[in-house]
Amino acid sequence: MIAAMKDSSVKAPARATRRSAKAADAAAPSAPPASPAPKPRSPRKDAAPAAGTRRKKAPAQVRAQLLQAASDIATDQGVPAVTLDAVAERAGVTKGALQYHFANKQGLLDALFEQTLTRFEQQMHTRIDEGVAQGTPKHGAAARAYLHTTIDETSPAASTNVLRVLVAAMMTDPAIRERYAAPMRKWTRPDPLPLEAAARLMICRLAADGLWISDLLGYQNMPPRLRAEVVRQLEQLALVKA
Repeated sequence: MIAAMKDSSVKAPARATRRSAKAADAAAPSAPPASPAPKPRSPRKDAAPAAGTRRKKAPAQVRAQLLQAASDIATDQGVPAVTLDAVAERAGVTKGALQYHFANKQGLLDALFEQTLTRFEQQMHTRIDEGVAQGTPKHGAAARAYLHTTIDETSPAASTNVLRVLVAAMMTDPAIRERYAAPMRKWTRPDPLPLEAAARLMICRLAADGLWISDLLGYQNMPPRLRAEVVRQLEQLALVKA
């Protein structure tokens, strides 16, 4: 009997301990199931390039960059200095990239001077339109636009410096003169007017050329007031109808 009591006293605490453990397990919160590992994202097509990767420039941007480099070299050093190697180095592109746009030096020069002449002509048309909007007489408008586009030092045409280089090259190189003289003649052709009126407008254009070339060669050091008066009188000359 005593033995049985001892045995039951030993087993009772053991059963109590097991019941306490089960209760504790039931009370404890269950751990959430493990979530699956995230899938690696594929790179976005419009994402910025990784460090050290250079984004390819648009062809139009490269072409404009090459023409600007050729313009800078021509202005600083003259037409003979405009070589494919020099332009490619100045623009920061390979010679192969340059030749994608311009097969040779002549093609590059043609594009440069075509751009120059186009910009000069656009500037003339802008001045004519501005004069019409301000009520300036239409008579002599083209001659006055040529005068101011050619000699305006405060707001020159975008490619005036390159045009000066072109004219300087035309003076010494017959091939360049023959190639580019024709498109420039339309700016200075006589106006379809009676002889005296046409002569006055031609005098205005030729005087503008003289002022421009004297600036180009640097031999005329005219005081600003005198220069302004010369321009004023040329404007008045271009306004005379009779």
